[in-house]
Amino acid sequence: MKRSKAGLFEYQLESYFDQHIKYHGQKQNSFKTIAATGVNATILHYVFNNTKLQDGELVLFDLGCCTDYYVSDITRTFPVNGKFSKRQAEVYQEVLAVNKKCIAFLKAGITWKEYHEFARGLIIEACKRLGLITEDKEVINYYWHGIGHSIGLDTHDPILYNEPLQAGTVLTVEPGIYISEEKLGIRIEDNVVITEEGCINLSQDIIKEIKDIEEFMKK
Repeated sequence: MKRSKAGLFEYQLESYFDQHIKYHGQKQNSFKTIAATGVNATILHYVFNNTKLQDGELVLFDLGCCTDYYVSDITRTFPVNGKFSKRQAEVYQEVLAVNKKCIAFLKAGITWKEYHEFARGLIIEACKRLGLITEDKEVINYYWHGIGHSIGLDTHDPILYNEPLQAGTVLTVEPGIYISEEKLGIRIEDNVVITEEGCINLSQDIIKEIKDIEEFMKK
């Protein structure tokens, strides 16, 4: 986040992460890092990372590394210049609220189908509050992926859609809203392990509150 600035290329931002994990002894990424600025953040699996960062835009940074054969997959979205605009903050807060509610919802016994439908309902209401849609079916224009996936030895471990989640299962929680006409894409992704009573957020120490991001980036 601190290295972000206008004029930098996405691949240069990506290189800072690669250098960091290698410096700390990890040799392998979980997948090709997504460093997507502006409208590129509305492309789900954007991998070109060749666009120059612009002042006033956001960066969607989706990354992970492999440790002892297990992988991580985490996304944070932050402003190039360290300060969210009013509209960016408005959309970000809606996505963050869905992220938090989904984490609170998860526990052993819930099916993946229930999890997905719960999240989709929250995103539909968020899109309505943001003035993006008036009918539920229109959400496909702003949210076109599942709420997450199982993760472990592979970035997308297999999971059964209608089977109850078991304690010890590790999942991603990754709501997003993508507004191509505003060149704005926001996703916030955490990794959680399911327990009998709820879940544990394994990525909770990676900041995601607006005030924390802005404070961190200005230091």
